[in-house]
Amino acid sequence: MSEETRQIQGDTGVRENYRKAIAALNLRRPQLALELMSKVLRAQPENTRALALMAVAAMRNKDYAQAEAAIRDALRLDPLSSTYHLLYGMILLAKSQLLLAQAELEKARELNPLNPWPYYLLGASYLSLKPRPEVDKARPYVYKAVELDPEEARLQALLAYQASVDGNLDLAQQAYLRALALEPQNAAILSDYGNFLLNYQTRPQQALHLLKEAIRLDPEEKATQQRLLQAIRAAHPLYRPILSYRTFLLRLPPSLRGGFGCVTALCILVIGRLLLFLVENISNLALTERNPQLLNIAIALMCLGLLIVTPFGLFAAYRAVMAPLLLFLIKRGWIK
Repeated sequence: MSEETRQIQGDTGVRENYRKAIAALNLRRPQLALELMSKVLRAQPENTRALALMAVAAMRNKDYAQAEAAIRDALRLDPLSSTYHLLYGMILLAKSQLLLAQAELEKARELNPLNPWPYYLLGASYLSLKPRPEVDKARPYVYKAVELDPEEARLQALLAYQASVDGNLDLAQQAYLRALALEPQNAAILSDYGNFLLNYQTRPQQALHLLKEAIRLDPEEKATQQRLLQAIRAAHPLYRPILSYRTFLLRLPPSLRGGFGCVTALCILVIGRLLLFLVENISNLALTERNPQLLNIAIALMCLGLLIVTPFGLFAAYRAVMAPLLLFLIKRGWIK
């Protein structure tokens, strides 16, 4: 067999293994894809496409060290590839190395400014920050991604989330509906829209329907499982006041949301302390002067204080007890 014939057969084998590896990834068999790419790389150790596909397979297999090693080799061979910088950024995001990931995504964006996915991932990275997303930094990336590809469902879903955090609920609703029109069987979008209906629109029954469909399509997704439990709980009449309160907080501007509870508690404490001071002094004066009218005023002020403070205390106790109680009943199967 001539050298040329062996070369042709080798190239054919490489292409076949590459095709099989892509099929394995589509079938959610990343380990098989890794084995196939290992065969390719033994024959062609500097095949950048094989290295990139190995990085994807390793990331799907949650072996982030192997994924990073493979994509770094690909970038060493082709440092100007926007796709490889994008993939490296995704791997770093999976490793929770946010600043390094954003640097790689910025490189990918600079190398190919017409690709919407670096913008998408940059926007998503800022919106995923805990406890408070950096919505102002995320916004230009999110809107640019949608501008570049308005027919991509995942971009519309990210726009919807950005709009909901911004308080633009009409835009969020429209974007979620566009996303579902584009991909009606996307479990992640169904879950996100269900969460939006539950927490921003106070529509637990509609949310419950969507979340059940999302869990049917992807039963292993932990976030959807938690949202489904929350929706079942929220659909119960006893949970409605808590849900309405949470929705009210979420509709406040982000700058006011964090301090609302503290300001409310502070106001209650100040009012209560002021009324207590007045009651104490008026009572002392009534006893000193032996004036029954002043004593009646003191009693009236004390009753007023109880009327102001008691509902907030009762609601706080109600929130603390009712949510875990309903969750317990759901898990025991007594509420469905």
